[in-house]
Amino acid sequence: METEIEREKMERGKSDLRVAMEELCLLSPGDGEEQEQQQQIRSSTMDLLCVSKQLLHVLDEIGPTLLVLRQDIQQNVQRLQDLHARDSSKYSTLTAILIEEVEEGTSKKTNSCTRAIIWLARSMNFSVHLLERLMKNPESSLKEMVEEAYKSTLKPFHGWISSAAYRV
Repeated sequence: METEIEREKMERGKSDLRVAMEELCLLSPGDGEEQEQQQQIRSSTMDLLCVSKQLLHVLDEIGPTLLVLRQDIQQNVQRLQDLHARDSSKYSTLTAILIEEVEEGTSKKTNSCTRAIIWLARSMNFSVHLLERLMKNPESSLKEMVEEAYKSTLKPFHGWISSAAYRV
């Protein structure tokens, strides 16, 4: 009975994440001006924040198993939100944030928004891989699924200490 409830929660979470990802993904770029407009939309700071917040809701539904991932995402969302709140028109696109940090020489610093963007993308990649595995093999253990998704997405970017946090 408990497993059924957990699976139902995961199914709702998967659909939430899928909807959020579909909202972020746009059609392939067109020509000229249309392509430029689509690129600006695609790199919207608010879109990334919206999808990241949707992902947090999905992780809440899965439960405390992925608490470390959830905390990382929340921290990176907060960093981007704070910058965006300072000047929402200036920082309306991820590209504007990246260009500014590269020009200032701050893009490689631990607390940069550049790193926040990179880690949010990696976290989403991990989550998509995990949810796809859960959909394909609903009878498999969550532990196995987390480990498989972790190995194929986040492990190459983590040291051994961080790797320990993703063991279920």
